[in-house]
Amino acid sequence: MSEFDNLFDVLCAYINDLETKFIERFIPTDPTVSATEYALDVRAYCVLSHAAFEEFFEEVSLKVMARSIIEWQGVEDRRINDALLTLASYSAYKFENASESTSPFDYLREVLGESKKRLSRNVIDNHGMSPRHLTNILLPVALQIKQEINLQNSLSQLVKQRGDYAHRGSIKSILSPEDAKKYVADCLLLCEDIRDKANAKFLN
Repeated sequence: MSEFDNLFDVLCAYINDLETKFIERFIPTDPTVSATEYALDVRAYCVLSHAAFEEFFEEVSLKVMARSIIEWQGVEDRRINDALLTLASYSAYKFENASESTSPFDYLREVLGESKKRLSRNVIDNHGMSPRHLTNILLPVALQIKQEINLQNSLSQLVKQRGDYAHRGSIKSILSPEDAKKYVADCLLLCEDIRDKANAKFLN
């Protein structure tokens, strides 16, 4: 099992725990039950799921970065993947910073070191899971979330609900437990796809 598989398995277990804790008892939703009965549970489920997904994407980004650099630095079997190439282009380090005695290896090490610091800062400063936020932390390691419209819509819906639920005391409308579960399940598929793409970068 790879480190990316492990991250995804931990995520799945946590999302399952959230479902059990907050919304399982409301599915299927009884139409005679007022939304106020499950409003706080659905809000908690969406906010905590969003946080877990955000952390997953951030951790995958950092792990792909670290492993790509380590494999490139290998003495006997130096490997280059597309994540390493995008990391190199992500750096602001310039040729002018090198001296006449700088070797190509040392120069690239500086380039990647700058990229590592820059991406690490962006991940620490990241506070969202919108497509823009995910592009900022995934593209530097040559990853992209799946461009499937239904999954993208669920991602947008979860991001919107998280924003509404986390920052507003009074909510005019609340998701049904079924809709909340669907949006979270679709976002889990996006995470699974990112896991597969990360694994593929390090196949022997």
